[in-house]
Amino acid sequence: MQKLLAIAALALLALPFQAQAQAAAATPRSDADCAQLLERWAGDPKAAPKSEINACKDQLAAIAPAAGPAPEPVAAVDPCSGPDAGSSVLCWGPWAALAPAAAAPLVSLDFPETFIECDSVAELASQCVPQLTLVPPVEGCQPGTPCGFATIVAGSTSSGDAEDTAFGRIDLAPDGTRFSIDPDTGEPIDSVPMTTVVTPRPDDGYGNLRSTGREGDVGSRLIARVEQDDDGEIKLAADIWTHGTRENARSGYFAWGTATSQAGLNALNAGNVSVNFTGPMSVNNSTTGNMTVNFGGNPNWTGTWTNAAWSFGAGGTVSGPNLISRPDQFTSNVTGSGNFVQGAIVGEQGGPRGLTHIIDVTLEGPGRIKDVGLLRDVVAGPVIAP
Repeated sequence: MQKLLAIAALALLALPFQAQAQAAAATPRSDADCAQLLERWAGDPKAAPKSEINACKDQLAAIAPAAGPAPEPVAAVDPCSGPDAGSSVLCWGPWAALAPAAAAPLVSLDFPETFIECDSVAELASQCVPQLTLVPPVEGCQPGTPCGFATIVAGSTSSGDAEDTAFGRIDLAPDGTRFSIDPDTGEPIDSVPMTTVVTPRPDDGYGNLRSTGREGDVGSRLIARVEQDDDGEIKLAADIWTHGTRENARSGYFAWGTATSQAGLNALNAGNVSVNFTGPMSVNNSTTGNMTVNFGGNPNWTGTWTNAAWSFGAGGTVSGPNLISRPDQFTSNVTGSGNFVQGAIVGEQGGPRGLTHIIDVTLEGPGRIKDVGLLRDVVAGPVIAP
């Protein structure tokens, strides 16, 4: 009995407070007061009872404008007013302001793929460092595996307009008797078996490779500058390839080697060294490329390409043996979108070493340029002349 009397007494004490709350809820608010209350509620969900919030929402939604279009319903700007509020990340806590309405997707912009790397114990957003993950236009290279790039045009001349030139990955047999090219699009190109002849060049240590073969009316050919090891295996090669029939041939230029091993890359990064590469391009051998790769904890590269008619510069990131340009590191004369430089470091320290790469840029004046090149490590030996 005493327990029941205590409960009854508490209920009687609560009646005045309930009456006050009901009176406050029943007291009409001005439109300005309602707007201020909703603003406070957006930052503090406990600013007022839900009944008062709903009443203010209904009051403002019912306002008839004197002129102009109807006001946007509160539900359109309040992400927590709809039936799915419980499943929305926007309604999981108090907010400093109303969440903005969603905008249309940026379908016309080609942003590079990104990710955010943050300290797992960081509490401040400023400690999160945005990083770019740039996807190479052509498949990249794995450490210690054969790797090269090629241009592809119709016909047997190896050259064509940039707009009609495609890129692909090329692989070459160590003895030069076969090659295969995997285009960005279309079916792979596989050479027929070829016989090879390597003759000396005036520049010591290098040779001229000529490989030819025919099966019926299909023929294949390589004409390349090469560097071999003591066993006669080709370590670096660059220049001309052709495959097909007389009426339906494809051809182009290439640069090839074996991507630097993971152990070699680890040694370069541990030493924080910078390696310079230089040499002629293949499609236009009057163009000279110069690139510097800075190894270390955050490897990167810069480069320039120059001939008598034009020049441009670029820079970018290094991932394993692969190099790719960043859009914000081209010189100002590189115009439009879709420009890139992609490459791979081939060879090992102390032996034949180079950098195979492709460029696809549009320059003010000259227009679009596509090329492929093998640049030599300037420390390892002389530059291969075309």
